[in-house]
Amino acid sequence: MSEVLRTVRLVLHPVSMRDHAALLTHWTGPLVRRHLFDDRVVTPVQVSEIIEASERDFATEGYGLWALRPSPSSPSGGAAAPGGPLAGVAGLSHHEGPLGHGVDVEILYSLEPAHWGRGLAAEASRAVLDYAFGVVGVHRITAEIDTANPASSQIALQLGMRRWRDGPAGPDGAAYYAAERSRWIGSRRIVDAVP
Repeated sequence: MSEVLRTVRLVLHPVSMRDHAALLTHWTGPLVRRHLFDDRVVTPVQVSEIIEASERDFATEGYGLWALRPSPSSPSGGAAAPGGPLAGVAGLSHHEGPLGHGVDVEILYSLEPAHWGRGLAAEASRAVLDYAFGVVGVHRITAEIDTANPASSQIALQLGMRRWRDGPAGPDGAAYYAAERSRWIGSRRIVDAVP
């Protein structure tokens, strides 16, 4: 099975150490890290650990994190090769469920601010969900979203995810959304994540 995914405007490649510098720059940007890392600055070592964990997850689970790059045929152009300009990241990771209710498969996404407001996070996330449900066979995918990030909540709703639970109170609080495989498969054709 191939883990390279394609959408109308994006090519998604599994992250690798070749992406390290671009990921470090992306994830340390103040607008990106604000909600993704609770405004903590990630270190180069942490980026390496995230990449290694994603590579392990692809090997054992069939999923991980993908680097998003413009498709050569998209209006934003550019190379879609692993060394092309990074537009963002989308993918799946194991996550401790809300209030200690077991381990979930969580969807994550982030975009460079220059790409915000164009629907790319939803487009990439839809491809990731199609792949997870249709190719890997994951049964449920969750999203933990800071309540202070309404744009991310809107993406979850656009994807057909439903509000699932409220999380513990924190600086931003958290809302949990979930998508179930049976509902996803029954509501749409798998088109974006054909390997």
